Amino acid sequence: MKRIPTAAIVALLLVAAATAAFGQPEVSEKKEIAIFSLGFYGWDIPQETLGTIDIDIQRVFLDLGRFTIFGMEKRFSTSDVDQFITILKQMKESTFVLPEKYQFGEAFLTEADFNRLVGSFIIAVPVVTSYNSQYVDGKEWRTDIKTNVSFINVADGTMIGIANVETQGASRETQYKSVQEAIDGIPMQLQYEIRKISQFQNVTRVLASGLGGVDIQLGSNMGIKKGDEYAIIEVEDLDGYLDEREVGLILIKDVGTTRSKGTILFSKAKVERDTQLREIPRLGSDMAVYAHSYSYIDEYMGSSFVIGARAEMTRGFYNLRPYAAVQAVLDSDMLFPINAIVGGQYSVFLRRLELGGRAGVAGSTNIIVRLLQEEFSTDDDEWFTHYGVSAGAYLSYLVSRDFKVFAEAQFDYMLGILDPLGGAFSSYGGLQLGVGATFKL
Repeated sequence: MKRIPTAAIVALLLVAAATAAFGQPEVSEKKEIAIFSLGFYGWDIPQETLGTIDIDIQRVFLDLGRFTIFGMEKRFSTSDVDQFITILKQMKESTFVLPEKYQFGEAFLTEADFNRLVGSFIIAVPVVTSYNSQYVDGKEWRTDIKTNVSFINVADGTMIGIANVETQGASRETQYKSVQEAIDGIPMQLQYEIRKISQFQNVTRVLASGLGGVDIQLGSNMGIKKGDEYAIIEVEDLDGYLDEREVGLILIKDVGTTRSKGTILFSKAKVERDTQLREIPRLGSDMAVYAHSYSYIDEYMGSSFVIGARAEMTRGFYNLRPYAAVQAVLDSDMLFPINAIVGGQYSVFLRRLELGGRAGVAGSTNIIVRLLQEEFSTDDDEWFTHYGVSAGAYLSYLVSRDFKVFAEAQFDYMLGILDPLGGAFSSYGGLQLGVGATFKL
């Protein structure tokens, strides 16, 4: 019986270890982060506004789930961020002596503050880069807020990324309302901007696969929500170089504490245990545009054409999703009424195919009446000439990761509030048939 040389055994073990290392899927873990208070130097921002934004920013990080956070009461200006990074790098040098207090603009950090920060993995520094709130054209208050959140890696003092958020608010009544509307827009945009930074995106693996569905590691403990999408990643090792490619898409349908379930929408490779997955950051809504032929029913009968846009909420939802739509009826006899619709839709996912139905309530106005009323309006209330219902069914096909096409049928009926006046105020409704495209944002 021949003996296998020791060198050959060692070589085989090394090859096996290397193979295991390359083939081991990556799984995200929580990151420690220190969040500074909002910096605002140079801008006249009300104190109550600052406090509200501070709370909203910290809530965003909590809701994301993938961070262990602690807050800092210090506020930096834009120029202070670069100075702070320089000091972090100098702290790595043995000859550097940190003073008892170090000033960054109007903020003071003690040695204890620095030691606390160095103990964290990442530092987040939010700063207002632009703030403008004023009364415009004698009609309304408008507020624009631009906020940058800089993320700094404490280990090497480098900038990981910057999340840029721009929000607007408007009110005909008070400045406070316009400011609050601008603030209310910060959380959703900031979540999206943070999730776009590659270091903060969840990566995970398949635990089990079967019948078009998968169980995956990670759940609400890492901020995964229904409606999130994960790319199926194929990893190849060619002569020591790793190549990663997206080969499929998974839609999360159920979320537990530490694991989730997903539906495979498509995949060019076999999905099995330990298949690598990576989060696809999305804003949280799909935007659809469509065109319909409209056979309406009124005292004259007739037909016209409809164009519209629809926003379908996705993050946090699976089968049942809310939607909102705006559509214009291109009919001069009715003075081009514009319909606003809100409702819900139920979807069934069959790989790339999606079919379902939707229903909602609607309100309507027309361009001429609305423009006339704008001149005399002093509040934020909308003016409607009709109210009614909308219902329909659709069939959609997922062309690519970010794009779908669909065909649909829809029936609307709008009751005229001032129907006795006739003309543009008459009740109307009918059947619509059309096609459209959905952009996954």
